[in-house]
Amino acid sequence: MTRDVRGFLDGLGTDPPQVAILDVESDGEAAIGCSVTEGLNLLREARKRRLEVRMLLLSAVSTPEVISQCFDEGASGYLFRAGLGVNAVSSAVQSLVRGERLFPVQLLRNDFEHPPVTSPTASVLLLLTQREREVLQYVAGGADNLKIAAHLQIAERTVKSHVTQLYRKLGAENRTQLALRACHLGVRPPPDL
Repeated sequence: MTRDVRGFLDGLGTDPPQVAILDVESDGEAAIGCSVTEGLNLLREARKRRLEVRMLLLSAVSTPEVISQCFDEGASGYLFRAGLGVNAVSSAVQSLVRGERLFPVQLLRNDFEHPPVTSPTASVLLLLTQREREVLQYVAGGADNLKIAAHLQIAERTVKSHVTQLYRKLGAENRTQLALRACHLGVRPPPDL
C-alpha cells in the first residue's frame, strides 16, 4: 500500500487496471487507508493525467458534501464500508467496468441523520413535467442516459434533453448534484432499477 498520491498513480504504470479501489477515512483518522483530503487529491491528479481508471471509494464517511465532492473530482463509485462483503465489492467492480456509477444506497434512500426536505423547496417538483420526474427518479438511482432511455423506451437524446432541463430547473451543475438534490427532495429511485 502506498499513501503517496503520485506514487500510487505512477505505480499504475502504462497499462493501468480498469478499476482502482481506494480506502478513504475521515481526515485525521487515516491509519489504514487515505484521508478524504488525500483521496480528493488522488482523484484530481488522476483526472489531470487523464487516466482511464475508474475509482471506487470505500469509506465510513457519509456526509453528502464529501460524497458529492468525490464524484465531482472523478470518483466512479462510492460505497460505505460498514457491512460490505467481498461479493458486494466484486459486484461493484463489475458495475464500474460496465461504465456504471455507484452511489451509496443510504444516500439514495435518504438514510442520513437528517430527514428529506419537505419545505416549500420540495414544491420545485411541481414545476417538473411528468417525464422529467420519471427521468429524475432514474438519475437519483444512478442510471446513465442509455439505461434511462431503455427503461422509459425513449431516445437517449430525449433523455439528455430532459436531464439538461432538470439541471436548469433544480439548479444543478452536474449529474451528481442533480442526484443529491433529487434525494434531498425525497425523490426515490424507481422500483425497476
